[in-house]
Amino acid sequence: MERVSSAKFEKSVAAWLNDAHGPLYRFRRGAMSLYHNKLPREFRFFGVFHWLTKTSIASSAPGFAWFYGSIAGTIAVGASVVIFSAHSFAGFMDRMSREKASNPSDNQADILVRFGDLLSAIKSKASQTRDKDEAITACLSILEIFSRQITKSKKGDISVSLVLYSGSSRARMKVRHRNLGNERPRNREFDSASVLGHHACQSGPFPRVVHDIRHFGSAAMKSPTQSKMNYKSIFIIPLEVDGNNETVMRGFVSIDAKLPYAFYGNRANVIIVTCEPVINQLRELIQEGNGVRTNKK
Repeated sequence: MERVSSAKFEKSVAAWLNDAHGPLYRFRRGAMSLYHNKLPREFRFFGVFHWLTKTSIASSAPGFAWFYGSIAGTIAVGASVVIFSAHSFAGFMDRMSREKASNPSDNQADILVRFGDLLSAIKSKASQTRDKDEAITACLSILEIFSRQITKSKKGDISVSLVLYSGSSRARMKVRHRNLGNERPRNREFDSASVLGHHACQSGPFPRVVHDIRHFGSAAMKSPTQSKMNYKSIFIIPLEVDGNNETVMRGFVSIDAKLPYAFYGNRANVIIVTCEPVINQLRELIQEGNGVRTNKK
């Protein structure tokens, strides 16, 4: 979880919640998203070397023709440039078509939506604490798998946690559950003011994205549940439930990624829209036994 305990971060938190950033910051954010999500994979050293070698060989015929005196040097250069450009464009389009043809995300998203619809239709409620815990863990694991697919992350790069307020107080929180196989600590109570998710909950029920936790400074690089953080970007989903004739904020789901800007662009929206039935199921599971009577700020 993400910790911000120093008063000097209040301005950063306010700017984050209100999205009060200028055009220069927005441009930098877009550039950093491109760098972290595209460049390391597409333009790594050996990838560039392989592309240059293959394309150079494909466009070398005019050079050989010039060497043997068949054509003039200017014609050879012009022809090589044309072949080089055409081969590069064709290779790019071929790669894009392969990725699109082999991408199973649409089918998997449809399966997830139908599975969520089934959960909503059945409306089965866990009768025992153990059953409820297993159901919550299953929901978090579904979110982890789908988030991993959307962000193109490897197994272990995404962590999903359910963080709830302790009792009726807004001052303390606990990580109650994590996705299956997640070995990060849980059930440790901590000060809610030190957590960005708490501030997101206080600002409303809308999901929030932290593109890079390092933007909040060194004080943000410590976790309430572990000494060293291994994640950089966070997707926070506040959870409201129906209380005693009022809506009560119970906590939030935190989807943490090791890669900065993992949820940039439309990725967070895709997760919310596709996984809405699963998130609603989580709300129902945590509403049972809800002891919160007020929605204190």
